[in-house]
Amino acid sequence: MDKPGGRGVSPFEEAVARALTPLMEPAPAPPMEPALPMEPAPPIRPAPPVFLAAVSGGADSTAMLAALAVLRERLGFSLRCIHVDHGIRPREESRGDARAVRALCGELGVPFHLASVPPGKIAETARERGLGIEGAARLYRHAAWNRVARRIGARRVLAAHTRDDQLETILMRVLRGSGPGGLSGIPRSRGRIFRPLLDLGRADVLAYLEERGIPFRTDSTNADTRFLRNRVRRRLIPRLDSLFPHWRTGLLGLAETQALAAAFISAEARRRFPWVREEAAGAWAVPAGGFFGEPEILREEALFLAAGLLRREGRTAGLEPDEGGPSPSGPLRRGTGVPRRGTLRLFARGGAAALDAGPLRLERREGRVFVRPSGTKGEEGFSLLIKAPGRYKLKGLALDVGEQGREGGFFARLPLVLRQHYSDDFIILKGRKLSASRALDKKRRSEYTGIMTAADAEGTAAFIGLGRNGPEILLSREKEKSPGDGFFFYLTGG
Repeated sequence: MDKPGGRGVSPFEEAVARALTPLMEPAPAPPMEPALPMEPAPPIRPAPPVFLAAVSGGADSTAMLAALAVLRERLGFSLRCIHVDHGIRPREESRGDARAVRALCGELGVPFHLASVPPGKIAETARERGLGIEGAARLYRHAAWNRVARRIGARRVLAAHTRDDQLETILMRVLRGSGPGGLSGIPRSRGRIFRPLLDLGRADVLAYLEERGIPFRTDSTNADTRFLRNRVRRRLIPRLDSLFPHWRTGLLGLAETQALAAAFISAEARRRFPWVREEAAGAWAVPAGGFFGEPEILREEALFLAAGLLRREGRTAGLEPDEGGPSPSGPLRRGTGVPRRGTLRLFARGGAAALDAGPLRLERREGRVFVRPSGTKGEEGFSLLIKAPGRYKLKGLALDVGEQGREGGFFARLPLVLRQHYSDDFIILKGRKLSASRALDKKRRSEYTGIMTAADAEGTAAFIGLGRNGPEILLSREKEKSPGDGFFFYLTGG
């Protein structure tokens, strides 16, 4: 591998330099001791900014580190490197990555920091918080980045996402039905994190590494198509390349438009929904009249903004505080316990007076809308959003959803939320409000370990008892003679 210096700056390094230029405002100089009388004051030299490069050992981050090492003297910054061992992959492979990054740092003269997550910890967190492995790993990775950055006084953490990562992320969010904020893609800068390679593609990375003669590591999990990103990268993108050669330009144009739309919607939601902290309720609240009087897309965004306020407070296990992250009203990323937009949409449309949305509890009562932590953890809090006919499973029961009616089911509209039961849930039956307790006498209550509530836009559709002999519909509202756009729901066991 050639050494920095004594060679021309490559186009790859020039692109990284252009991306870093906005960050190169000098840091404030430390306060100086007062000069003695008649003694000339020493010149004040601003301290160079410190950047912490996040390096996994893969091609993208290895190329970024090598380019930064070349540019640090020219641009005037101090460089450090952090490698996170997530404890997910085989021990020898992950240790090999750490050794490779440490060795490269030694050759480049870059101080090296290693952060290790105990094996099994990420999988445990994923189970506890209802996250994917990738989402849980991101929590630990960002926590390590922030911790080391604070300790060494780093102005920014530099992450090596490329234009290809950007395109993959946008495709994933299209498939998941994301809103404008998600479709705008990966931002170049968010809080402490900055991405200097977003204008460069993977081909640029590989060409630069070959030019410099720098080896890199390959993550064995990149071939695992159980992960959505790998399926998009290995299966979907090759098909798009063969059938729609110009799809990249179109998708990046979509992201640019959606970024403008997301910024406008977020600004309008901040202006129109003045969330107020209600300490007694442990929630953020706005008047219900004003909330439901605004356009639906703004109502959805307002709920995300309230979730952001809770996240900044660190009041829930699912919404971690993000030091140096987005503003209190900024967007939330997937993988951090953020409720799905479809779940919030049901509440925003007025489809439920109270809704358990993962780490959030949404309520409409006393003329106000409240957003607070769900107060549940692990087995206590759950919900499932059903948007189409099919078979669904949750908490040991299976539910068949279809258009044909038969005996033993209940009728409801889609979308329907299957969630934990709350004591104030009720069903309207023949003009009367009935609670689940009305369906169970004292003797039968002992037969059930729990109750679920099924709710659609009309309110509660059914109470489902979780009994020792299997699930049972305890109470359901009357089926309509003409189902119209409704569906029938049948319990089919576990």
